Amino acid sequence: MKKNLIIFMTAVLVFVLAACGSSSDPSAEDGTDENILNTADEGAENVGDAVHPYAWLGLQDMPDCDYLNILATNRYYRKADMYIAGMSYVSHEIKAVDGINTYEEDETKRVYSIEGKILSLNEDSKTYMEEDMSDMAESAAEQYDDAIKNGTNLSGRSFTGTGTEAVPIYSEQTDDKAEYEYYEYNYPELEESGDSSTVERFYLKDGDVFAIYTKTTWGDLVIESTEIIQEMSGEIPAGTFELPDLSGYEKTEL
Repeated sequence: MKKNLIIFMTAVLVFVLAACGSSSDPSAEDGTDENILNTADEGAENVGDAVHPYAWLGLQDMPDCDYLNILATNRYYRKADMYIAGMSYVSHEIKAVDGINTYEEDETKRVYSIEGKILSLNEDSKTYMEEDMSDMAESAAEQYDDAIKNGTNLSGRSFTGTGTEAVPIYSEQTDDKAEYEYYEYNYPELEESGDSSTVERFYLKDGDVFAIYTKTTWGDLVIESTEIIQEMSGEIPAGTFELPDLSGYEKTEL
């Protein structure tokens, strides 16, 4: 069941990257699935006899805050500005999650994953791709539910420490040079699986997460980005998961 969930999550990520025109596939490293599964099998982090609500995200070391309280429900609507190292352009992104159903949008793409059926639209080329993984949807949904209930760390995040600094990339492109407390995580199982690594830092402002910095390395490719959270809500606007009319789009293959 856990392997089905990892395959399902990876497929959605691949379609998001494809919609962006990226040829980089983070699932290409041999052994990734099995190492994530090993992490997912680790015991839950509990507070006393109660499962920590952030444990299934691997974020139980962070302080209680509104952003994580909503994120931990696995049902949310988020808007963020994305700053990417080496680029002056700021992308405005939307992500909605309701269990296994997700929707992602920016200026160039829209990606739907509804009950295991994935639809990816590229607004620049007016093309779309489809993939049907509905046979895995039920087991993926069960795995999410079990992880939330039992505190199983699905993400594989590992807490590495805290610090204080100006937010990378964002501070270089804006007037906000202030230093903020951050909590840092990495993914040791993924690092052991191949030539890849990821570092995440969650920055706090007024007691809540307001920025997330990510540095991902795949071989010689290094991608650094910072998300500035503009909105985080447990209320998803009506119609968010409704599939669009594909008139005017041409079907293409991954």
